[in-house]
Amino acid sequence: MKNPKLLISAATMLIFSPLLSATEVTIKVENPLNTARAGAPVTVSAADIHSLDDAYDGGNVAVYEGNTRICSQLDDFDGDGKADELAFLLDMKAGESKKIRLITADATAAPCAAGRVHAQLFLRDKSSNAIIPVPAAASPTGNLYNSLHHHGPAWETDLIAYRAYFDHKQTIDVYGKRRQQLELDASKWYPADEQLKQGFGDDILLVSGSVGVGTLKGWDGSKALHISPVGNREARIIAAGPLRTVVEMRVQKWMYMMDSLDIICRYITYAGHRDVEVRVVSSKPFAPNIQLCTGVQKMQKSTEFFSDKAGLACVWGTGFPVNDTVKYGLQTAGLAVAIPAGVYNGDATDKYNHLTLLAPKGVKEFTYYFWAVSEKEEWWQMKTAKAFFDFSANEKHLALNPPTVVFTITISGDEDSIPGK
Repeated sequence: MKNPKLLISAATMLIFSPLLSATEVTIKVENPLNTARAGAPVTVSAADIHSLDDAYDGGNVAVYEGNTRICSQLDDFDGDGKADELAFLLDMKAGESKKIRLITADATAAPCAAGRVHAQLFLRDKSSNAIIPVPAAASPTGNLYNSLHHHGPAWETDLIAYRAYFDHKQTIDVYGKRRQQLELDASKWYPADEQLKQGFGDDILLVSGSVGVGTLKGWDGSKALHISPVGNREARIIAAGPLRTVVEMRVQKWMYMMDSLDIICRYITYAGHRDVEVRVVSSKPFAPNIQLCTGVQKMQKSTEFFSDKAGLACVWGTGFPVNDTVKYGLQTAGLAVAIPAGVYNGDATDKYNHLTLLAPKGVKEFTYYFWAVSEKEEWWQMKTAKAFFDFSANEKHLALNPPTVVFTITISGDEDSIPGK
């Protein structure tokens, strides 16, 4: 995770909600910290600038930094055919302030570098054993583990790849890379011998019944609980680029703690980043008795663990990623989660995991982060537990303490003001 997300508060934007005819919206994003940021994610809610919602029907919103158009992405989270959020990345110097222009009259594609993110979900045909790409999959039993290639949705940046198991575990697994490149389109998570010789990465964890890294689980006071039983489980690829991937695991009627819960875990990963932003959305506020957990799994060998007792949990260790320990050797990895203070409720441990407890009392949504590194990354210079723990402490500080974003909005309907017009 290179940088925290620059969050734009929507409070004063609401007064501009009737702007369906607006051609241009200008916002100001400030970096008040004495730290430069490269590729910092910025998001704008389309619900608060209705002109963005309107523009989605036309296919795009143009984002300009000065007179230079930058890569941006509109995503429809709820599948109603209208935009829910606009996202783009900014490089910012320490203390810098930038005015960004959002132009809704431009329906041409944004200039985005190819090959920075990828996401995939495959249904396996039982008769031919062929794999068929699908945007979504659902099961009332909550288990399509063996019906989906690599057992669930997978996504990647050029730094790292992750997958979520489609079963009661919903565990997040990690695919480490030797080189900075996209690989899943070619390897489908399982690289052939020739691809391994070419420098492809591969699976680096044996997650078994653990949390892997950052998986949301229940908590019974002594151990993590899988998300089961459920009335329905669904996986969706909401977005597969060009700027970010958005992968969703949704459960309905999860019978937990004498309650029935409908919960979405939305995993968002940006180009150039290794961190995953997890947005947990419930259909109703969490009751006071609902306790959840996440965390990092215990490694098989040479495990070192660190917790700051304030929401950061990290493990650095080594283990075999699969049961075939002859063909596949030991892998060394670092795993970390970062939880905001309002949700963090202490640390625990069970047979498989170092756990971080969550108490989202009275809220319907909360966010946390996780990330992983692989020792075999040729560009990664931090090869020790201490280096990874120091790196993760800084990442947590950035993620959970984003800069204050002060914004102003101006509206223009003059097409002569639009770059290129």
